[in-house]
This record gives sequence, C-alpha cells and structure tokens, in this order.
Amino acid sequence: MKPGLKVLLSAALLFASLICGAQTTKVRGRVTDESGEGIPFAGVYFKGTTVGITADMDGYYNLETKDLSRYVLVAQLLGYDPMEVFVQPGKFNEVDFTLHLTDNRLSGAKVRADNKKARELLANIQAHRATNDPDNHPEYVCEIYNKMEMDLTHPAEQLDGKRFRQEFGFVFDYIDTSAVSGVPYLPVMISETVSERRHSSAPLKDAETVLANRISGLNPEGNNMLSQFTGSLHLRINFYRPFINAFDVQFPSPIQENGLLYYNYCIIDTLKVDGRPTLLVRYHPKSLVSTPAFDGEMRIDCEDFALRSIHANMKNTTNVNWLRDLVFDSEYERQADSTWFYKSDRLYVDLSLSLRDSSKMLSFIGRKDMNYSKVRFELGSKIRSGDALVNVGEDATRKDESYWAGARPEPLSEKEQAIYDMVEKVQTVPMYKTLYEIVYTAINGYYEVGKIGFGPYFKLLSFNALEGFRPQFGMRTSKAFSLTDRFTVYGAYGTRDKTLKGGATWEHLFDRIPERKLTLSAKYDVYQMGSAAENSIGEGNILATIFGGSYNNKLCMMSSFAGKYEHEFSMRVNGTIGFDFKRYYPNEAPWLREMKQVQMYAPDSSKIHSVAANEMYVALRFSKDETVNRGLFKKNYVYSEYPSVTISLAGSVSGLRPGDYSYLRPEFTLRWSPRVPPFGTSKIYINAGKIYGKVPYPMLHMHEGNSTYLLNRFSFACMEFMEFASDQWLTVFWNHCFNGFFFGKLPVIRKLGWREEVSVRAAWGSLSPQNNGNLAKVNAADMQAPMLFPNGTSSLGKQPYVEFGAGISNILKFIRVDCYWRASYRDQRIVVVEDPSVKPVKPVIDPETGLVIEDPTFKQKVLSRLRTPNFAVKIGAEFKF
Repeated sequence: MKPGLKVLLSAALLFASLICGAQTTKVRGRVTDESGEGIPFAGVYFKGTTVGITADMDGYYNLETKDLSRYVLVAQLLGYDPMEVFVQPGKFNEVDFTLHLTDNRLSGAKVRADNKKARELLANIQAHRATNDPDNHPEYVCEIYNKMEMDLTHPAEQLDGKRFRQEFGFVFDYIDTSAVSGVPYLPVMISETVSERRHSSAPLKDAETVLANRISGLNPEGNNMLSQFTGSLHLRINFYRPFINAFDVQFPSPIQENGLLYYNYCIIDTLKVDGRPTLLVRYHPKSLVSTPAFDGEMRIDCEDFALRSIHANMKNTTNVNWLRDLVFDSEYERQADSTWFYKSDRLYVDLSLSLRDSSKMLSFIGRKDMNYSKVRFELGSKIRSGDALVNVGEDATRKDESYWAGARPEPLSEKEQAIYDMVEKVQTVPMYKTLYEIVYTAINGYYEVGKIGFGPYFKLLSFNALEGFRPQFGMRTSKAFSLTDRFTVYGAYGTRDKTLKGGATWEHLFDRIPERKLTLSAKYDVYQMGSAAENSIGEGNILATIFGGSYNNKLCMMSSFAGKYEHEFSMRVNGTIGFDFKRYYPNEAPWLREMKQVQMYAPDSSKIHSVAANEMYVALRFSKDETVNRGLFKKNYVYSEYPSVTISLAGSVSGLRPGDYSYLRPEFTLRWSPRVPPFGTSKIYINAGKIYGKVPYPMLHMHEGNSTYLLNRFSFACMEFMEFASDQWLTVFWNHCFNGFFFGKLPVIRKLGWREEVSVRAAWGSLSPQNNGNLAKVNAADMQAPMLFPNGTSSLGKQPYVEFGAGISNILKFIRVDCYWRASYRDQRIVVVEDPSVKPVKPVIDPETGLVIEDPTFKQKVLSRLRTPNFAVKIGAEFKF
C-alpha cells in the first residue's frame, strides 16, 4: 500500500472511530494458507493490544473489542509472513487472511498436541486448585453488574411481510451482526442487574440480593420472578468444577484432572501478563469423544498454576438440542492476598430450531456479561440455612438513571441504550398486541378479555365411554382483575350420561415470595380410578380422547370440597395443611362393559350408593439449592442437585356424614435427578406409605396404572387401572438417559442425535385381610372388608411387581418412544367373582399371589377373564437441550 494512501485511510478510520460513540468492533473470519487449507492456532490480534485469539483447528476465529482506537488486525504464525488488515471500528467485519510461507523451501509451523506436558500442567492445576478456586475461599462478598440481552436473528427473513414492515419497519434501524456466527440480529430485550453475592464454603452456601434491576419494556414492580432470573446465580460458571452445567448439558471442564479423556492440548506460547509468565494453551475435543465438549484457548499463570482466562466454544453438538452456538469467556485476577478471584464472565448462546449454520429459521441470541467488584473475604453475618437463594431488594426496581450511570463498569452503547426506547415503541403497535395474545393463550390455556379469561382451550370438547361427547366451558379472572385473588369456574355436560358437572376454585395470595397461599375448591366431576396423581392426562382433556387408549375404563363420579394453605417457611422447607371432603359414586352405566364399570357392593351383595372420606392432612417438603420457577399463582420446582423429600400425614374421621370412614395414612416421597457426567442423568422417584384402618377400595392405595398410549413417568406402563391395591406399599421408579453416550459413537445413528433411555419400575405391597375385597366373603364379620373388589382388582402377592423399559428419546428433537416389558405377574390371570344371586361359598386363594382362582368344584359364575399386557409401547414429548 502506498504511504500516502495509507495515511489517508488511517485518518478516515480514526475519524470513523470518533463518531461511532460507545460501539464494539466485531471481526470474524478464517486464516488459510496458499492452498486454501485452514491454519490451526494462527494468532489473530489487534495491533498494539493484548486483545486477540488463536484460530481453531480449521483456522476460524472471531473476536471483538470496545477499544475503537485500534483498527489494524494482525494474523501470524511461525513460518508464515504476518499479515495486517484494516478494519472498520464500531462495525462488524468479515476478514479472511491468506498467509504465505516465509521461505518456500520450508513448510509452515505444525502445532501438535503435547499431552505429556499437558498432563503435567493439569496435575499442577489440580494441586493448586484448593487455593486458586474462588469458591474455596472460606467466605466472600462481592458486587456483580450483570447485563443480559436477547436478540432475534435473521430479522429481515423472520419479520417479512408488507403489513409487518408497515407497522414495525422502524425496528430494522437497530439491526446488528454477530461476531460469533456472522448472522444479523435484532435486539429485542435488555436487562441490567446489580446484585450482592454472599458465599460460604463450610458449609457450602450461596445467597444473592438483587440491589437494582431494570428490564426493557417491562416494569418488574411486584414481579420478583423476573428480577430473580436476571441475577448472577442463574447459570453460574466455574471452570474449576469437573463439569460445566449449561442448559442442562454437561460439558467437561478443560482444566479438570481427567481433561485428557476429552481434550488434546497444545501449548502455543509463553506470554507476559501483568509482569507474570503465562502459558497460552489451545485445546480441542478428541475425535472419539461423543459427549458435548469445548474448543478454545486458555491462559495459565506459570507461578500459581491458576486459570487467568479461558475462551470456550461449544463443539460436538450431535446430542445438543436448540443450541447452535455456545461461547464462554471467563477472566480471573490475582488479589492482594495472592489468591485468585472472578473478574468477568461472558456468555453467548444461539438458540435455534435448526443447528445448521446456514439455516435462517427462527432463532434467538442471548448474551450475559458479568463484572465483579468490591470483593471482601469476610461475610460479616452468616448465611442462614433458610435464606432464599436469590432475594430482591424492596427498591430494586426503582433506581434512577444517575444510579445506573455510576453502577455500570462501562457506558451502554448507543444501540444498547436504544433498545429500551425501541421495545416500548413496539408494545404500542396493534399487531404486537395481537401476536402477544396468541402466544399468551397458547402457553396459559386461557384467552383473556380484560379481567376475564376463557378456557382452557384443550378442554373445550372431549369424548369418553361414560359421558360420550363432553363439551366444557370455563372462565377465570386475569391479572387485570387482581394480583392477589383468582377465581376459576367451569361447567361440563355429557351427551351420553346426561349429567351436568362443574367446579369452582378461589386462590388467594397473602405473599408470593415467600409463598403464602390459600386455595378453596369444590367440584362434581368424573374421576379416573387408579391413575397417577402427577402427569396424568386429566379428565376432559382432548388428549384423553386422542391418546387415551383405555384411559376411560374406570371412570366414576366424585364430589369434593377441599381447601389448603401453602406456607413457604424458607427456600428449603415448604409446608401445606388442608382438608378434602370427597365422596365416590359407583359407575354401572348399562352401555359400558362390566370391566369398564366401577361397581360398589357390600360383602352381602347389597349395592353401596357412595362412600365418603373427611380427610385432613399436613405435609412438609424439604429441598436444598432448588431452582424454582414462580408464576403469579403457581410455583414450579425445576431442579436441584440434591434430593427433595416430602413427608405427609393424612387422616379421616367417620361419623360426620353417611358412608364415611376413618383412617390414618402416613406417606414418604423422594425425588432426585442426579447427574452422572458424561453418562447422562438419572431420575429417581420413591414413594412409600401405610393405611391404618378398615376402608373400602376407593380409599386404598391403587398402584398407578397407565392404559393410555402416552408416557407417564409416575405410573406403570404395563399395569391396568385398578389392577393392584395395597394398604402398605413401596414404589420405586428409576429412569436414566445416557444423552447419546453410546449412539454418539455409531457413525450413522450419531447424525440423528438420538438418546438412550432405560428404566426400571417396581412396586411392593401388601393388603391386610380386613381391606381385601377379594376375601370379604371368606373372613369373619369383624375382618370383612367393607366393600367387594371390582373385577380385575387384587392385591400384590409375595413377589413385587416389576417392569423394565428401554427407549429412544430426542427423535426429531422432542419425541420419545419407550418399550416396556412386564417381568412379574405375566401369566393370564383369571378373576372369579361369585354370582350375587348364589349363596356365598368359599373361594380358592392362590397362596403366592393372593388372587382368587377358579375352582370347578364350587358353583361360581365367571364374570371376566383378564389378560394383562406383558408388553407396552408409550410415546411422549420432551423438550430438552
């Protein structure tokens, strides 16, 4: 380049940098040799700075800087002539380098993995981990500025259309380009949070207080859920941990002790950073590694063997859904006491329906920038065990602009500042309001008009054998009516049974965080006997019509008047106290086959018209470090590394109403989802209980059957509804997803992204003679069960009920298909019920199973021969990363 031209160009670029304001220079490209082959590990940096990166195995790189005085980009590698290129400051630049050999008689430098030295390096890092890991400090307090941004990619294609451009055309003035993927994007949300993190390592506890929060287009006043989510404890990154959990995907840390199982390492150079010798190390996944892993570079302090900085880019995306790009950049700095602490964390994530880089399908980019300051290595006051993981200050959402100007480590760019104005303007467009209503209705099930919502839409029309066609209409109040009270009513009618059903619910929030909630409800509706309480389809659901199979085999009518008070004592302890006055009615509809009816007969063969329970209960739920998703009136428990335990005690008192009974039912439930990287994740469910008292079968524990075609992880796939009843039981469900650990090693199947699922489900149970309806005519009067069992119901024998399952999930990214085999009680079972018109005689009982078996010597009437399914196929939908 001629000197004069170079000066003019430099002056023009300098002038451009002055008018850009607080913008970012973004560069993306590839470094190749003269043959077009990528040059791995070539250094690319801004001239005169330490801002740079090494290219990956294929020569690709991306970087950005906010120092707009630097506009010369350099690429170099030993054996090649360095190359300089001018870039436009404050803009996105696509820059490819072609490097030439310094001497044609020589070949360029070849950087090979040196895993022997890497082994020594990893051993030293591990040996110094106790002092270098920031979370190993006995205690600390720090302040964190956290900025989050959400962007829509390919906005021109996604938001195409004449009408849209007429109403939203102004948004295209805010389009930018990603340095990571090179795709255009439109910012749609930005949030800023200042929080104080408090940490204790013995015992290990964390707590965070949100001091200030603002979200573009939203006023989170009274909506602490949004402020909690934007805190720093969500998606925490610490590379000193063996595995990095991001979006429920386990990535092996490049500095873990067993890093050589997953990565090859190349020591590129030795640098001087802050006057200290620092190793520049490049790492990339081994070719045979099938689990998700990172590719990138890191800088290791040579004296303390501490991680100074790391750039980690997701690779091996075969078994990762929706994540097209995931990039972490973390920096650590040495403190005055010679220990190391967090300096900054940056996250970039590209969420897309398609993982192909060329795809222009709907996708979003998320960014998270965190800066640490005001570090102190003493708490002052201890973190209490009951403290919430994230608390929101009372005035967190009321900070003015002067506060934010002083709290930010650097000013917002012009485009970032403009997002606040753009989002507020978008919300005034009529088309936006229409789209928002459609999405809101799809998620919440109700279409809201002012203070009233109508729905749920998935229960408007259904069909079952008892009711025939069932139209249903419901309403509930919206947030516009009240933020503390919600009323819900519905009515339904069966065209075949010609019976009107309905219900009403009132919910009152005393406090949302911590939760204090009162619920009162009353209903008269059909009830599916023997189904799982959790994850069941639910009566009146259109899914029960489409995928129900024999779901409606054991329907009966039930009336209920219930109330409960939920009290959140702390993030670890939740309590519930309540009552449920319920009554069960028999179902002997003449248009139903006998096996689909729910008959109720006394031991003397007289018909029972109904039975009732006046139940009162108390329950305590214990958990630790659990992620909770809080809606306005609903709280969902998302995940915890530790088990959650629920202990409950329920009881009923007789003599208050006709046909009521007394009993006591203590119960224990454990749920746990342990991660076992790199072998996947398990889900464990254990439930045990005992019923004291003489009760009819509707009040016994009916082991959870599933006669539908849909997967329910809280029920037995090969068990019929009401097949087994117990008054003392233990249920264990175990499911493990290998996340493609085996399929990822098979060349053809690897591309499909399938995941392996295995499961074992078992139930142990017993039934005392006084509650065994099959023995009601055999026992003495004082030991007779108050009600005969219906056809097909019996008790478990000495052996447990066991079934095994194997399946494939992640089919087309959300479909799961499981096959189950029944391992016990497989033979054809003949259920013999005596003819009520015949004088009762003594039946024959199988001593192994406790079942009534056919005895031709007695005059009995065989009402049914039940062959249980030994094999079942279930289908489900799961949306996982």
